[in-house]
Amino acid sequence: MAMVNFYKKIRLVLQKFLYVISLSKPLSRVIIFSLGLIILFILPTDNLHYLPISSVYESLFNFKPYSSGITRAVSRLLHGDISGAWEFNPLVYLVIPIALFILIKDVLYLIKTKDFSI
Repeated sequence: MAMVNFYKKIRLVLQKFLYVISLSKPLSRVIIFSLGLIILFILPTDNLHYLPISSVYESLFNFKPYSSGITRAVSRLLHGDISGAWEFNPLVYLVIPIALFILIKDVLYLIKTKDFSI
């Protein structure tokens, strides 16, 4: 009986985790976007020389997708390196305002409704 309860708890935790990373609720989007921005702000992009220069898609399909380099561009932008962010991916100046708009909209929704359910 104890093992059944243990498996139910593990299943519940896994379901909650999958629900959070699905970005289907405002609280999950706030958690994921905030953690992503914090990690990219802390991550020293200049010292990450071991990261691959090209993406997997470039290697497999021989073309550069629009999203290639966006993570490092966001990290460079958060560190104040505007030209470095442009070199990695110019679309960063479109992605950041959209992500911040979604984050602010969801935070305001959570403050207004006080619906912190996951």
